[in-house]
Amino acid sequence: MASPIQDLAIRSESIQRLYDLYVSDRFQVNRRYQRKLVWTVEEKQKLVDSILRDLPLPLVLVAEVAKSGDATLELIDGLQRMNAIFAFIENEYPIEGEYFNLDSLADTKLRKDSGELTQKSPVMSRERSTDFANYTVALSVYRAPDEASIEEVFRRINSGGRRLSRQSLRQAGTVSLLADLVRILSSQVRGDTSPSESVPLRRMPQLSITNYSLEYGVKVDDVFWVKNGVLRREDVRDSLDEQLVLDILLDCLIDPLPTSGTRIRDEYYNYVDSADDSDTKSSIGIATAIESVGVERITNAFMRVYDEVRTTVESSGKKFSALVAGGSGGRAPRYYHAVFLAYYELIYRDRLRIKDYALAAKALDNIANGALQVPGGGGDWTGAAKRSTIDGVKGVLRSSFEGPVEGDDIGAFGYASQLETILSNALVEQQLFECKQGLLTLGEPRTLDETSLNKIARTLSAMANAGPGAVGYVAVGIADSAGDANRVQAVDGVTPILYRGFHIAGIDREAPLVEKQLNDYWHWVIQKLESTPLDVQLRKSITASARLIPYQGFAVGLFKVQAGSTPNFFDGKIYERSGSRTVLVEQGDYARMFAQFTAA
Repeated sequence: MASPIQDLAIRSESIQRLYDLYVSDRFQVNRRYQRKLVWTVEEKQKLVDSILRDLPLPLVLVAEVAKSGDATLELIDGLQRMNAIFAFIENEYPIEGEYFNLDSLADTKLRKDSGELTQKSPVMSRERSTDFANYTVALSVYRAPDEASIEEVFRRINSGGRRLSRQSLRQAGTVSLLADLVRILSSQVRGDTSPSESVPLRRMPQLSITNYSLEYGVKVDDVFWVKNGVLRREDVRDSLDEQLVLDILLDCLIDPLPTSGTRIRDEYYNYVDSADDSDTKSSIGIATAIESVGVERITNAFMRVYDEVRTTVESSGKKFSALVAGGSGGRAPRYYHAVFLAYYELIYRDRLRIKDYALAAKALDNIANGALQVPGGGGDWTGAAKRSTIDGVKGVLRSSFEGPVEGDDIGAFGYASQLETILSNALVEQQLFECKQGLLTLGEPRTLDETSLNKIARTLSAMANAGPGAVGYVAVGIADSAGDANRVQAVDGVTPILYRGFHIAGIDREAPLVEKQLNDYWHWVIQKLESTPLDVQLRKSITASARLIPYQGFAVGLFKVQAGSTPNFFDGKIYERSGSRTVLVEQGDYARMFAQFTAA
C-alpha cells in the first residue's frame, strides 16, 4: 500500500513570505488533532535565537487543501515553531531584551501605522530584523486528497518517540466518537473552545492555554483543574485533563464501572498494538453507548454536573483539594473523579436536584478523611473500589439534594459553562455573537429600550443569513467594554464579573425596576421580541430556545438563532453580518445570499 505522504513538494519560503500567508489566514489549524499552544516564552526565544544564528530548523509539514479561492495550508507538524516566529514578529516577546523592528517589514509597518500592532522597546536594529525576516524555512507541502489522509499523516508522525504524552497519542491516534467527545468536553472545561474545527493560525493564540508570561488566551492558573488543585500546570500541558475526562466519561456510560488504568484506556480508544485491524470489544461497546445516548445529551449532562460541582466548591470559598482535604503535590484527580460520579448518579440516575450548595460544600468538607477513600500510587483503580467510594460520597451528599424530580430539570435554564463556551467562541467568530448590557435604558426613565430590542431582532435575522447550519447567539446582560461596565456599575450598583474581556452584569438587576420577578421579566422580554418584524418561523424558533443562564449570582438572557434553508427577511429587507456589524444587503446582491443556501 502506498504511503499517504508520497505526494510531497519541498520548497523554501522566507519568513517574510510566510508572515504574508499568516496574516491572510492561509495557514489553518485543525483542532481535531492539533491541541493548544504549549510552548513557553523561553522555548519560543530559543527558536528565534536559532534563526538569528542562521541555524537550520526542522521541516514544517503542511497539507494543501483546495477550497474556494486560494488553497489553504493546514499545519500538520510545526504549529509551535510557526507560532513562535509570528509571535516574535508581532512583538509578543523579546529576544535578548529587544523587540522585532516593525518598520523592517512592509506588512508589519502597515499594521503598525493602522494601530493593529504596537512597537515595543527597546527595538532591534532594522538590519537584524530584516535578516530574521529573510531567513528561509523549509516547507513540505503535502497535497492531500481528503481530510482522513491528513489525519493519518499526523498520527504517523506522532505515533512514536516521546513527543506526546500517552493521552495525546491516544487522541492523535484515534478517530472515533469517544475521542471527539473527550476533546470537546475537555476544551469546554478549559475554556479554549472554538466554533469550528478549522481555525486560522492567527486566531490560535486566543484559544491557547498560556503560562503567566503571556498576555493572551486562557491563563493556565485559571483553568478549573489547576485553580482547584485537581491537576498541575504540567498535567494540563500533557493532556492529563483529557485523561481524567475520559475516565469520568467511561464511568458515566459503562455499567458496571470499568477499571481505570492505562491498558483499559487504550482498549476503549482501540489504541493497541495488534496485527489485527479489527476494533476492540471495548471500543465497539463505548461507540454503541455514545450512539444510543447521543453526543448532545452526553455533553449537556457532563457539563451540567461539572457546573454543579464547581458551584458547590465556589460556595465554600476554598479550592477543591482544600475542601475535600485530599490529594498531594497539587494533584487530586481521583478525588474529583469520585465526587463527580456521585453528583452524576444523584442527578441523572436518582433524578434528584441540589437544594443547598452550602450544605453540599459542608458535606464535602474534609471528606477525604472519611467516606472519600481513593487508592494512592497511581496504579489501576478497579470498578469495585470505585463503586464503594462513589456510594459512600453519595450517602454523605444525599441530604443536600431533593427530589426525585420529573422531566428535564434544566428546563428553561442553561448552565454557566455553556455561557463560557459561547463567549470563548466569540473571540474567534465575532460574526455569530453579539452582547448587550441589558434591555432597559441606563438613563431616566428606566424603561424598555425598544430601539435596542429591535436591533437585537435584526441582528438575529442577520445571523440566520450566514448560511446553512450557522448558529448564532445574542447574550443580554453582558457589556463588551469597560466603559459600558462602569456605567452599569454606577447606575445599578452591581460589579460585573470579567470573563475573557466580557463584563457579565446580568439582567436580574433590571427586573425590580419594572416591578417584576426575574422569570416574569424574562417572559415579558420574549413577548416583546415576538412583536418585532422577524420572520415568523425564525421568531418561533428563537423564542422557543431562549434561556436564562445563572452565572455566579447573575442571570444572563441568551437568544439562540439557527439558520434555515433560505435567507430571512426582516421588515421586508435582508441583513447580514460583516464581522461584528449588522449590515443591509442591497437588492442587487440578493442572488448571492440565496446562492449560499442553494449551494450547500
